[in-house]
Amino acid sequence: MGEEAKTRIFGRQDVILGERFFAFLLAMSPILQHYKGPIGNAGITAISVSLLFYVIKGMMCGLMGGVLYRGKEIALVFPLMIFSLYKASVHGMNMMNLLHALVIIAYYLLIAEGYINLGCVLRMSYGISVVASALIVLQNVSYYLIGVHIQMVPVPLLLPESSDWIGAVQTGHIGVNGAYTALYRPSAFFLEPSHMFLYLFPILYLIMLSPDMNRWKKRSAVLLSVAMILSTSGMGIMIVAMGWVLYYSLGDGRKNQIKIKNILKGKNIALLCVVLVVAVIVARLVPTLWQSVERILSGDAISGRVTRSSDLLNALSGNDFLLGVTNTLEGIEFNMSGFAATLYKFGIVGIVLSYTFYVYSALRLNAPYNWIGRVIIVVSFFSAHTHGTLYMLYYVMILLRGCHSRQSQKGVWKKND
Repeated sequence: MGEEAKTRIFGRQDVILGERFFAFLLAMSPILQHYKGPIGNAGITAISVSLLFYVIKGMMCGLMGGVLYRGKEIALVFPLMIFSLYKASVHGMNMMNLLHALVIIAYYLLIAEGYINLGCVLRMSYGISVVASALIVLQNVSYYLIGVHIQMVPVPLLLPESSDWIGAVQTGHIGVNGAYTALYRPSAFFLEPSHMFLYLFPILYLIMLSPDMNRWKKRSAVLLSVAMILSTSGMGIMIVAMGWVLYYSLGDGRKNQIKIKNILKGKNIALLCVVLVVAVIVARLVPTLWQSVERILSGDAISGRVTRSSDLLNALSGNDFLLGVTNTLEGIEFNMSGFAATLYKFGIVGIVLSYTFYVYSALRLNAPYNWIGRVIIVVSFFSAHTHGTLYMLYYVMILLRGCHSRQSQKGVWKKND
């Protein structure tokens, strides 16, 4: 993507010495959380090491009177700060959980105050997404041309609790439950296709739904879309399809102003119909794509993510419904979505605290950030990662970039991220 296009999407590349390295660590932290590290896991280690750099940067900026933003954005993330403390204390506190909460709270403060260059972090995320997309295309080419699966995950470095994914990353055919599937499901250096989708989709939407579409942005959007489709993630395919529907049905010509009223334009209706017809034909002609579509239509892509959680949630009442039951899911032998796990562990209080910022972003931010917020909310009913510590931090950084941009457009705060 051209430098001018990157600047329009991610902001200016104004960084101090070493900042790109620590921005890269932040961008990698959701991926690194599944690997061994000296502090908990490699993801926690990455953000802990980076925190020292950003605290020093913040102190230097403070001494020079360089506070970039006012208190409104601290108010936006304040519920998340309370949520971090609440999680660490509601069912009993220990020093490690408290330190973990304080690290995350420090990041929310630093981000809200503008001491973390979010534009730099998003550029790193964009680069990681492009590399992952190119690698998953390579995996598919290798598998379907010569029958060889290219393994890209260093299995010996994984945490013991990540061992369920070893079969998947080694073969592309074994699910997290150990069952063999005929459908080839590569995921580049992610542990499974859904992890790749969760990381890539905000970058895809930033590129696709930002104003002033050009050929560089469209090529990047196509590459990321193809990669998410080739991964065969059911949720990923649906979100890619929705993104292109938004682009073709709600866009406003070259400037790409995404507004609901644009769906009534005849040109957009015609383009949308053509795209949908072509998509159906291509999916029907390519066996792998059609198998993925069948998984979605049959419900296999998301079944089990919410069904088995309902019994646990229906049993909640009184204080358990208000405050939750426990701060761990040990003993539960199935995956719970972010919404279900948060309600079970931390009750309705946890739900309110954790969703406030997402809901604000979905309702009040400009495109593409509002659409990213809406997707996060929907996906949280199927995936656990939207409420996992490092993915939540990743999403908050992206959405706060939207808050910075929104205030800059109003002329309230200086744009310097």
